[in-house]
Amino acid sequence: MSTDIDDRPAARAASGLTAAQLLALKPHVITLNDGLLDDKANPKPASVGDFRTTLADLDAIFTTHLPAFLEKQAAGTVPIVLYAHGGLVDAESGFATAQKQVDWWKANGVYPVEFVWKTGIATALADAIMRWISGGARGFFDEAKDRIIEKGARLLGGEGVWRDMKLDAAAASEAAGGARAFAQRLGKWMKEPGRADAVSVHAVGHSAGSIFHSHLIPAALAAGVPRFQTVSFLAPAVRADTFKAKLLPVKDRIGELTIFTMTDKAELDDNCFHAYGRSLLYLVRASFEPAQGTPILGLAKCIAEDDEISGFFAGGKHEVVYSPSKKPVPDDSEALSHGDFDDDPPTMDSVVQRITGLPPKQGFPAKSRDIDLWTTPIEPGADGARGARNPRQALCIGIDEYKREGDRLQGCVADSKLWASELKGAGFDVTPLTNAQATRQNILGSIFSMVTNSVAGDVLVIQYSGHGTRVPDAGGDEPDSFDEAICPVDFRSGQLLIDDDLAQVWDLIPDGVSVTIFFDSCHSGGANRGTDRDGDSLARGVELDSSDIRRYRIARGQLAPTRQEGARDAVVESETKGEKPASADVPRAAREVLFSACRSDQLAWETSGQGDFTKFTAPLLAKSIGKVSNSEFYKAIADGFNAFRQEPQFTSPEGASGALLLGPATAETSGGGDQQPPKTPENDTAGPARSDRNPDARDAALAKILHGLAELLES
Repeated sequence: MSTDIDDRPAARAASGLTAAQLLALKPHVITLNDGLLDDKANPKPASVGDFRTTLADLDAIFTTHLPAFLEKQAAGTVPIVLYAHGGLVDAESGFATAQKQVDWWKANGVYPVEFVWKTGIATALADAIMRWISGGARGFFDEAKDRIIEKGARLLGGEGVWRDMKLDAAAASEAAGGARAFAQRLGKWMKEPGRADAVSVHAVGHSAGSIFHSHLIPAALAAGVPRFQTVSFLAPAVRADTFKAKLLPVKDRIGELTIFTMTDKAELDDNCFHAYGRSLLYLVRASFEPAQGTPILGLAKCIAEDDEISGFFAGGKHEVVYSPSKKPVPDDSEALSHGDFDDDPPTMDSVVQRITGLPPKQGFPAKSRDIDLWTTPIEPGADGARGARNPRQALCIGIDEYKREGDRLQGCVADSKLWASELKGAGFDVTPLTNAQATRQNILGSIFSMVTNSVAGDVLVIQYSGHGTRVPDAGGDEPDSFDEAICPVDFRSGQLLIDDDLAQVWDLIPDGVSVTIFFDSCHSGGANRGTDRDGDSLARGVELDSSDIRRYRIARGQLAPTRQEGARDAVVESETKGEKPASADVPRAAREVLFSACRSDQLAWETSGQGDFTKFTAPLLAKSIGKVSNSEFYKAIADGFNAFRQEPQFTSPEGASGALLLGPATAETSGGGDQQPPKTPENDTAGPARSDRNPDARDAALAKILHGLAELLES
C-alpha cells in the first residue's frame, strides 16, 4: 500500500473512512451514478465523494486484483460474490457496509465486488421524521396515524424517489450501464480455459439490492457468465412481478436462491422510525410503488399469496428463511427490523456458508451501526400540545420572477402582500412564499404542513397569484382530458402543481377545520403568454410546449430521463403499468372553499402591477370577515367586479355556502346543512367526491410527523 496517503484523523471522510482505507477498497468497490461509471479517474480518493470507478478500474479487477487473490487461495473453486446494498442509503453508508464486509469475505476465501450505487434518498426523510417526533408527544400510535403517514409519504414524493432509485438499478445493467460493463468483462474472463472451474459466481442483495440484481443477473448470464451458484436476497424489496419476469426465466442457471426475510408478525412489529407501525417494506408497498398494495417479494404474506412464487420455493433447492428462525447456520437469521439483515451475524454467516459450503472461517463482526436511519429510537421532547398557537393561519404565494423572461409577471408579489396585509389585520398569522421560494416542493410542502398541523377550530387561508396552465391528463379522471395546474417558479423543469395533487391535500383537512382558497390565476391556460397583452395588462396563463410536457412527464415517472432511455422498458413501463386500486377509505365530500379569478376556460389578468381579481376582492375582506356568508361574499364580488374579460367563480362544499366567511367550521359546515349552488361546467372546479379522508381528529404529535414528511420536498 502506498505510504503517501494521509491516514490521520483529519483525512477521514464523512463516512469515517481514511484515505488509506478508501484506496484499499478500490479493487472491490464499484461506484455508480445514475447507473453509470465515471469518465474521469481518481486513483487516490481522499473522501467518499472523491471515489470514482472507471472502465480502467474494472479492467484492473480482472488483470491484477482477482488473479492475485486467486493465487493466494488453496486448491478448489473460489467464490466471487457480487454484493448490492439497499437503495434507501447514501454513499457513505454504502461504503461503511463495504468496509465492514470486504475483509470478512476475503477471510472466508471469497472475492467480493460491492456495488455502491449512489441513491441516498433516505437521510432527509428519516431526519425530518425523527426531528419532528423528538419535538412532540408520543400519543399518536393508532391505525389512523399509519394511514396518514402512508398517504403523506406518497403525496410528498415517496413514489417518485422510489421510482428513480429503481430506474438507477435497471440502468446499471442496460447497454451503457456500469454493472453491465462489469458483467461483460466477467463473462469474457470466465471464457478463458480453466476459469469456469476455478471460480463460482454468487449474488447477494439487501432490500433494493434485490432490484439491482434482478436486472444484473440476466445481463451477466447473457454476457457469458455460465451460472450463478447461489443468489441470496436479504429482505428483498423487489416487486413480485419483476422477480417473476426477470429471474424465473433463468432459474435453471441459478443453483440455489434463498430469501432471508421476516415473518409477517415481525414485519408488523417492526416500527419504522418508531413512528410508522410496520416495517419499511410495508411502507414501500403502501406509499412508494405506483399501485398501493403491490406484492413485494420480501413480505411473507406476498410469498404465501402467490402460487407461482410459493411453488418455486417449495421445490427443495430454493428456500425462504424466516427471521427470527432460531436455527443453526446456514438456516439462521435473527434480524428483527428491515435494516438489520446486512448487519446481523447469523444472517451473514448463513449466507457465506451457503456460498462456500463450509462453516465460516471467520464469523461476521458483531453489529456495529451507530445509527440506523430506519429504526433508531428517538426520545420524545416537550409536550406536543398546541399551546398559544394562533388558530388563524394563512399562506400567501406570489410569483413574478419566473426563470424565463417571457413568463415574468408584474403584480403577483404585490397581490400576495396585499392579501397578507388584509389577513394580518384580521388576526391571521401569515407565511409569505414569493418568487424563488415558491417552488413546487415548497408550495406543496407548506400547504401540506398547514393542513396537517391543523385541528378542529382552525381557520386556514391559502392564496396564490401566478401563472396557471393545463397539462394532458394521465390519470383518466378529467372529462376534457386535461389537468388544471398552477405554475410554481420551477414549472418549466416539469414541476407543475396539478389539481389532483391539491385534491389529495384537501382530502386531509381534519373535521372542524375551515379552509378557504383564493386563486388569482388562469386555471386552464391555453394561451401564449408572450402575446396575451391588453394595453398595460398581462394574462396569467402559459401554454406548455412539447419540451415542457416532456419534462413534466419525466418528473411524474411517465417517461425516463434522456440519459436513461435504455432502462425505459425495464422500469418505466414494466413497473409503473397497471391501474391503482380504488381506496378502501370511506369517501367524504370536499370541505375546501374556493374563490377563483376566472372561469376554467378564461384567462386571469393583471393591470398596472396588480391582479384584477385581487385588487377588487382583497379590500372587501375587512368589512366581510365573520359578518357575511361565503355565498354573500361571492355575490359582492360578482356584482361589483368588471367581468368583461374574466368572471370570478365560487365553489363550496355542502353546508359551507351559508357559513361565515373565514369563520370557524361548524357541525353543519363539516358535512351537512346548506346545499351549495348547483354546479355548472364553469364553477365545478372541486372535482369528484374526495376519498381517503380520515374521520379521526389529528393530534399535534401526528401533525408533526406529517410536517416531517413534508420536508421530503426540500431534499
